[in-house]
Amino acid sequence: MEFIELLIIITMTITFSNILSKVMPTIPIFFAQIFLGILLGMTKYGHEINFEPEIFLVMIIAPLLFREGEEADISSIAKNFSTILFLAFGGVILTLFAVGITLHTFFPAIPLAACLAFGAALGPTDAVAVGSLAKKLKMPPKVINILAGEGLLNDASGVTAFQFAVTALLTGAFSILNASMTLFISSIGGAAVGFVVIWIKNRTLKFIEKAAAKDVISFLLIDLLLPFVVYVIAEVIGVSGIIAAVVAGVLQSREHQRVTLFDAELSNISESIWSTIGFTLNALVFLFLGIELSEVFSPVWMDRTYSNLYLLLIVLLVVAVLFIVRFAYIRIFFWLKEIKSDEKTTLQEICLLTFGGVKGTVSLAAIFILPISVNGVAFEHRALLLFLTACVIFVSLLVGMLVLPLFSEGEYEKPIDLKELELLNIVIERLQHKLAHEQLSETEEIAVEAVIDQYRMRIWELTAEGMTESDQKKVQELQAWMVTIEQQGLDEMYQNKEISRFSYVLYSRLIDRYELVNQKKYMSWISFWLLGVYRVMQAIIHPKRFLARKRQKELVTSSKINPTELKYIFDANTQRIRQRLEVKDGKANKNVLSFLTGRREMLLKRLYHKNVLSMVSIEKNPIYQKELLAGYTLERRTIDSFEREEKITPFSANSYRQKVNLLESFAISKSTH
Repeated sequence: MEFIELLIIITMTITFSNILSKVMPTIPIFFAQIFLGILLGMTKYGHEINFEPEIFLVMIIAPLLFREGEEADISSIAKNFSTILFLAFGGVILTLFAVGITLHTFFPAIPLAACLAFGAALGPTDAVAVGSLAKKLKMPPKVINILAGEGLLNDASGVTAFQFAVTALLTGAFSILNASMTLFISSIGGAAVGFVVIWIKNRTLKFIEKAAAKDVISFLLIDLLLPFVVYVIAEVIGVSGIIAAVVAGVLQSREHQRVTLFDAELSNISESIWSTIGFTLNALVFLFLGIELSEVFSPVWMDRTYSNLYLLLIVLLVVAVLFIVRFAYIRIFFWLKEIKSDEKTTLQEICLLTFGGVKGTVSLAAIFILPISVNGVAFEHRALLLFLTACVIFVSLLVGMLVLPLFSEGEYEKPIDLKELELLNIVIERLQHKLAHEQLSETEEIAVEAVIDQYRMRIWELTAEGMTESDQKKVQELQAWMVTIEQQGLDEMYQNKEISRFSYVLYSRLIDRYELVNQKKYMSWISFWLLGVYRVMQAIIHPKRFLARKRQKELVTSSKINPTELKYIFDANTQRIRQRLEVKDGKANKNVLSFLTGRREMLLKRLYHKNVLSMVSIEKNPIYQKELLAGYTLERRTIDSFEREEKITPFSANSYRQKVNLLESFAISKSTH
């Protein structure tokens, strides 16, 4: 029962970390997960978690690297293969000696082999953390491809080098020649295992097809089992399981896929499941890092062998050595490369490659392989090395988060698909033509307007996705500011008894429906304060009013609705917003203001309908479902027209149709339920 409770708590923590990252996107999600892990580690449940490195490697690292290999851009990695190979193997070895010797210099009591093991653990970079940091920034494709390729290969070299150092610690013997040969054989053997397992998997699937036993669930389970099977087989044979998992993932992505309904269904389901699994496994890594930080922090911090200030300085020194040494060997490598070719590498690219080398998952997994005892004697420095590794990982992530934006070309802006915007606008125009020229009932008019509103929302979403993160936060702040003014005006009118309770409740619902529906996943601290804290304070100061709003479901079914009163509220609030905008003139984005004020004008237009309740709950009406499906049909015809006129490529047309099919399928599913 305790295990089930722990599983539920971990699942809830991972889910909350995702929500937290959406509410506060300026904080990378892995920092949120580390923080939540620290909190969990302080509870009794955190103390019950026994970290098993081998289980960690096979159950978390192997599937993550398999998926990274499956999604890797092999052609781009091949263009920079020499650089990636140097960083993945030469870089790890250089880091091993630089960090190991530095640690042994300041902690001479720790055996040199253990210090080298510490350096080896900090050799691999974390591709997941780098990806999380880089996706928000404009970085040269060359840098991104090198970091991605390095992350795929250096895990194997780092873990293997670490195992050699541990062997030296336990036996007291170490040979560079033997270690190099073993690393080479382990890597080649791992690649061979990955190739053989994928070959066997393909032969098995063909046999299943010939036996007429083809089934989506069976094929999906085989795909999900691949990373675990290939890793375990490689480790049993005595070669690199990590390399085997990466190679299997790469080969899996390169195999030919037929265009059949079965393969399309399998691909869609597999993509969704792997996305969920990938996010969960990444979250577990950083959650465990937080838990282990809380576990090892207290004993080492309270130990008087070394002062706390001294430990913190050592952590900062090791991080500095990591980045300085990385910068040096990257700069020398490209300098030598430039002598042989005309290819030039800028200082900006070198700095991005340097500070993109943050540490994470494999470093944490490797350091826990350190033995508890050496030759029958307790290894007393193990806790200290765990503490230093966890702290160095955390600080390196922090440095990467702070420094990478300084060398990037700014925030990443997703290109806006202008053709898709044009297409959606044409659909809106045709729906508006239908409103103007066809004889429709009042309910049908409301339904068509609601469909038009849906298309406007899609246009806004496309536009918002093309904004930088800073611009998205400004949108949130402006929108939250307008909603707060709206609610303040409504509260004052109700408090002054200018409006009825029914109008107060219904207008509150309209605010939620037609303003907050636009809330994207980005929310800054300012908008969080404006919306969240304001409502909490209102609930405390005016509990009766808060309860009245919460009873809105019961009240809006009443027929005591006064449209004139609702229009009075709208006009009064519009005047308030205009007055405030005069003060903010020049500070607000004109396009954002145009969209938000346009939403309010649509609200005003709908207030003129006699049946306000139909306007609020129209999406539950079958007529709305009918008009929505008609809108999708119209959109599909417009896509066909664009393709015939060669305004868009067949590839783009197919992408647009997939979106329409997905929306249509979801709408039909909702109407069926």
